[in-house]
Amino acid sequence: MTDPQPNLIAHWQELNAQADAGTITIPPDVAAKCDAACVAYLAHLNDMKRKASVLNETKSWGDLKSAKDLQGRFLRLATGTDRSLDIILQQHIDVIESMRMLFRRYFDDTNATDDRTSANIAALAPGS
Repeated sequence: MTDPQPNLIAHWQELNAQADAGTITIPPDVAAKCDAACVAYLAHLNDMKRKASVLNETKSWGDLKSAKDLQGRFLRLATGTDRSLDIILQQHIDVIESMRMLFRRYFDDTNATDDRTSANIAALAPGS
C-alpha cells in the first residue's frame, strides 16, 4: 500500500505561518536565490501547460471502437479528471507560487525596512 500524497500547499502555508510568527527565518540572499529558482521553474511549468493545452484538441481516430476508446483514454490523461496533466501541472504551479510567497517575504521585508530607515534618516536631516 502506498502512502497518501502529502499536501504540499498546506506544508508551505504552514512554513509561511511560521515565518509570520518569527519561528523560522531565511537569509535574504538565500531567499532571493530560491525565488529565482522558483521563477525559472514556474516559467518551465507554464510552458509545459501551454504545450499541453493542445492535447485536449483530439481529432477523429477512426470509427473502430478501439480507436475511440484509445482517443478517450488519451483525452482523460490530458484533461477532465483530478489526475489529468492539466490539473497536475496547475497543482505544481500552485505549490511553487506558495513557496515564492515564503521566499519573497525576506527580501521584500528587507527592502521595506531599508525604505523606512532611509525615510527616517531623511527626516532627521531636512534640507540636505
